[in-house]
Amino acid sequence: MNCQAIIAGVGGQGVLFAARIFAEMARSRNVPVLSSQTFGMSQRGGSVMTHLKIGEFQGPLVCEGDANLLLGLDCTEAHRTLPYLQAARNGLGALCVVNAPRPDAFPDQRVAELLREMGVSVHTCDADAVALQMNRPLIANLVLLGFGSSRKGFPFTYDELRNATYTSSDPAHRSVNVEALERGKALSPED
Repeated sequence: MNCQAIIAGVGGQGVLFAARIFAEMARSRNVPVLSSQTFGMSQRGGSVMTHLKIGEFQGPLVCEGDANLLLGLDCTEAHRTLPYLQAARNGLGALCVVNAPRPDAFPDQRVAELLREMGVSVHTCDADAVALQMNRPLIANLVLLGFGSSRKGFPFTYDELRNATYTSSDPAHRSVNVEALERGKALSPED
């Protein structure tokens, strides 16, 4: 397995926790994982981005044009990180999963055609709304992961995601975190 991923959002959205879950999924398969984070003014809602490389890689940073997965916890940050996505190779395009308040919020029409030409598979859901329905606004990241797990191109199975989330979560939050995954998965039947 080789996967290069970007997780993008703003401070407080759980970018680093989502990255920890990916690292746990890779470890459960005994697959090497490298990661690196970049922070803006993260404590004040600034940019946070994690680079993840799962498989046999030498360095942790994903180069522009090499990511086959983008998880955007914020539309603006997802747009900002689009240059990292790779064009389709051997008929397989990158997967882009974004938390968006409505379907027309992402991608911006100025880049939508380019993403189609590149073969990027774009999927959106309103993870924030689901998290608010659960009275847990801080778990939108897990709703988005659950949603993404049912998409072709997601590098792990839902069961692996569920187990890694359970393992990575504080015992007091395990049940609600797994419920957030379930609700996200329910938003999108498997393709």
